[in-house]
Amino acid sequence: MPVNSDETIDGLRPMTEDTAHGSWRALLRGANFARSVVLAGGAAIHALSIRVVVTVLPAAVAEIGGLRFFAWTMTVAMVSAIWGAVSAAPLAASHGLRNAYHIALSVFVVGSIICAAAPSMAVFLAGRMLQGLGGGLLTALAYATISRVFPANLHTRAIAMLSGVWGVASLSGPMVGGILAGWGLWRWAFWIDVPLAAAVGAVAQRTIVARTGGEAGSPSTSSPIAFGRLALIGGSVLAVAISGVSGRALASGLGIVVATLLLLVMMRVDASGARRFGRRRLLPTGGLDPRSPLGAVSLVMALIGGCTMAAVYVPYVVIQVDMHAPIAGGYLSAVIPLSWTAAALATASVGSAWAALFILSGPVLVTLGLILTGWALTTDSLAFIAVALVPVGAGIGAAWAYLGTLLVEFAAANERDVAAAFISTTNLLSQAFGAAFAGMIANIAGFGDPTLGSAGVVRAVFWLFLTMSLFPAAALPIALRVIGLSTRYRARAEARS
Repeated sequence: MPVNSDETIDGLRPMTEDTAHGSWRALLRGANFARSVVLAGGAAIHALSIRVVVTVLPAAVAEIGGLRFFAWTMTVAMVSAIWGAVSAAPLAASHGLRNAYHIALSVFVVGSIICAAAPSMAVFLAGRMLQGLGGGLLTALAYATISRVFPANLHTRAIAMLSGVWGVASLSGPMVGGILAGWGLWRWAFWIDVPLAAAVGAVAQRTIVARTGGEAGSPSTSSPIAFGRLALIGGSVLAVAISGVSGRALASGLGIVVATLLLLVMMRVDASGARRFGRRRLLPTGGLDPRSPLGAVSLVMALIGGCTMAAVYVPYVVIQVDMHAPIAGGYLSAVIPLSWTAAALATASVGSAWAALFILSGPVLVTLGLILTGWALTTDSLAFIAVALVPVGAGIGAAWAYLGTLLVEFAAANERDVAAAFISTTNLLSQAFGAAFAGMIANIAGFGDPTLGSAGVVRAVFWLFLTMSLFPAAALPIALRVIGLSTRYRARAEARS
């Protein structure tokens, strides 16, 4: 049924009366249910694909070759996902949310079809790049949709629902991929994306109303300028990715320095373009400046999220050193996302009155979990390792939705979409840098030294987890500052009203 433009809110159908109450029922009832399907479905396609692809990659490489480019199947997807994440807000403003979703789904599907039909690794990598671009757009658009469509009292629950999507994907993705790979049907891991994307696109077509023109009060963008900024971000992620697999501490450190410098240059170019030429920003004002409220929030998110990349070493120790079955390593790798999901859903149901406690619990639990995991890996106890990993995911899940809500709250009025998309960008950037730091620390500790044997591997991973625990520990005083800023911000808002 057509909807007149004067009956829409931010280009979407108006809210129902149920949204006056910030409950799960309000989020999943009436018109809000369809909106939730769109944002959760888009994120689910990307999340499920990541887990499925990791599982079927060995079978794909065995058929099309290109083993030496094995790691790059994830690297190119990560780089393009960040491009997609920072491009989501400009795309939604210039083409409207509905068209933005259709573009993102189309890009992702084209990438999936290329991967499914790939005769060689070069073609497969091209498909993975498009998958990453479309997936980054879909995830960031989900956060932008939350900030536009739902009232403020539903934002925390909506963000927690997205966390739940990743948890479900972590549990089901390896199973789906394992079945398809076992049947020799790894290409169907990519073909199944087509009907899934078509279903989400159909719901988006019915739910999201088309818009003409950009967002009111938001600046324009320029393709050459935007391309230059995207190139700087891509160069930064590539530099940190290369540093993470170099195997040498000096080269890893140099790569991280280069990556940081490129990111700083991008920030200067982004800010200068917005200030001097009125160009649309790819990152919100102060988003990477720890002195600003937005920068403080994003830094906490980065410090507690990036350190989880140490967990990629857990399956290796369990399978290769402790000689447990591969399935044990697979299920242990799912503990963090599953506990993240459980904590996100549980804390979102409690209410914002406990927001400060949940934000503080994030750094504390993640720090404790990393220390316990390092210790547990020295004991060869699968149960202990699993229990130790739980606080890591639970700490992030408890804090993430509330930090994401603050990120949008602190943003300027005409940068809310950019700030919402920045939640996804922060997560991707922190994972890229976290993986590089984890690789550098592990190699310094002797992980790659064959002369040290199995005991040396376990000792290196123990020191890796102990060192990585310093990052969430450093986030604790910043989290205290964030809570203080939030209290003052809301007090001023109440005074003005």
